[in-house]
Amino acid sequence: MRCKFLIGTFFCLLAFSPLLAEEGVDFSFFKDKPQSLAKDFYMYEYLQSDKATPAEAKALFGMVHTMNLRFFHLFAKKMDNPEFKKISQCLDLDITSLMKEDDACLNIGINAAKLTSLPKSQLAYIKPRIQNETLTKLISLMESENVYESALKSDTETFLSLYNGSITAYKLANFNQHTPPKEQLNRLSNHPRFNQLVYNTIQNEKLETMQKALLSIEPSLHVNSKSLFYLGLNALKYNEKSKALAFFEHSIERARKQEEKDKALFWQYLTSHNAHYLQKLSQSSDINIYSLFAFETLGIPLKNVISPLLQGKHPSFDVSDPFAWAKEMNKVYNMNTKEVEAFAHSFEYANTLPHYCYLMERATRYSKHYYPIPYAEEIAHYSIHRQALMLAIARQESRFLPSVVSTSYALGMMQFMPFVARDIAKKTKLDSFDIGAMFDPRVAYLFGNIHLDFLERNLMHPLFVAYAYNGGIGFTKRHLQGGAFSQNAYEPFWSMEKMVNEESREYGKKVLANYVVYRQLLGDTVSINNLFEMLLIPSVSDRFRN
Repeated sequence: MRCKFLIGTFFCLLAFSPLLAEEGVDFSFFKDKPQSLAKDFYMYEYLQSDKATPAEAKALFGMVHTMNLRFFHLFAKKMDNPEFKKISQCLDLDITSLMKEDDACLNIGINAAKLTSLPKSQLAYIKPRIQNETLTKLISLMESENVYESALKSDTETFLSLYNGSITAYKLANFNQHTPPKEQLNRLSNHPRFNQLVYNTIQNEKLETMQKALLSIEPSLHVNSKSLFYLGLNALKYNEKSKALAFFEHSIERARKQEEKDKALFWQYLTSHNAHYLQKLSQSSDINIYSLFAFETLGIPLKNVISPLLQGKHPSFDVSDPFAWAKEMNKVYNMNTKEVEAFAHSFEYANTLPHYCYLMERATRYSKHYYPIPYAEEIAHYSIHRQALMLAIARQESRFLPSVVSTSYALGMMQFMPFVARDIAKKTKLDSFDIGAMFDPRVAYLFGNIHLDFLERNLMHPLFVAYAYNGGIGFTKRHLQGGAFSQNAYEPFWSMEKMVNEESREYGKKVLANYVVYRQLLGDTVSINNLFEMLLIPSVSDRFRN
């Protein structure tokens, strides 16, 4: 049976998918399941139901694969454990509420950010109650008549704990009024946590005095590639081009990943317009927006891009079973590269194309770049643009693996958060929707198409759609309203590197690169230079600014 329309297709799946026939799970469901993020997700779902008892919650606690704060709060709510309940409650309290609690609760919930939001007059009251030695040291500094001078005289660990842990208002009041001596900054750079100081300072537009001070830094070996790259951007902000080029060069020398090297090379080219940097960039073995720019500008074809076409169906593997892949991956973790490659060939079928490609990339240590088009018949009726965008997102989200679960419990090939999937199901009047359906690649594509319909009504560029897919449309709106892609001589690249949300920033760049490759694979080549130029067109980037 083949359904021709979106909702019709879904009801076909509703009728024939065993995932949707489930009536939920009970406690016995978990006994034979391997520890995995999939198991964590089902435990999280179960604990939210009325069926879960305190005794069951206690037993499930010992089965967790990856604990996070949200998961812990749920366990605390369900278990008959007063200690857990207290920890959960105290972690969530603001400083005003914490001050009213007992000392045990105060010490559970207190941190540097909460401390620095207190007025100085209350520090003497809270200090005797604090049991953490580091926080006690911070309070002693904060009580000083001149916090800045006292911080400079303190040990490196204490200075960095206070600076990195403090809220922006505290930094502005106590650190941004003075220019720290060059020798002090160089001393601080010998500590690994100096990298956090660099990144947080340069990404905060309000901290200009501290930003200018960083122009004179002579970075120690502890300053990593990422920090050096942002020191380069910082130098460009203050028109120190020679310093920027030097910082970018240091970033390349210390980079562990090819993409980090490519990014710094690209910015050396933007800074100097020296074709030497573009030639070096064109030798990259990676596929990213920087190398794609060099390939296109110099007329070099893509290299090491593989998009296999496979036939047949795996005789036994259920691609929609989230526990089946977890069991297979438990084997892979103990294999060498030759064993992984041999294992990959056991998945060399059309329905397990994603699994085959994932394992082959792993076997080649990512020296070859796999861009499969799995389950192509499910999206063949979409436009080339929509196909490429959906494939670009799915590759970045899950490498097309249909049954994966993320640490935040995003599900399946398109990595839908359960609340988003349920909202789509409700709006399309799918009353009998089961969340396990998101592990079916057909459903993932269908829901992905619905969600992209919504995003592309508001956003007119693949990069913005990627931002919204990852960080939400509200986040993307705020980013554009804040003046992104409009204020700097190095646009659009400046805004692409300076977005505050690091996850969405890097995600957007990767999806954009994927989109360019998939457009080419689908026979409709798009220019990455044109895509960059589109970001500067007011009708594309100004939609939310009015």
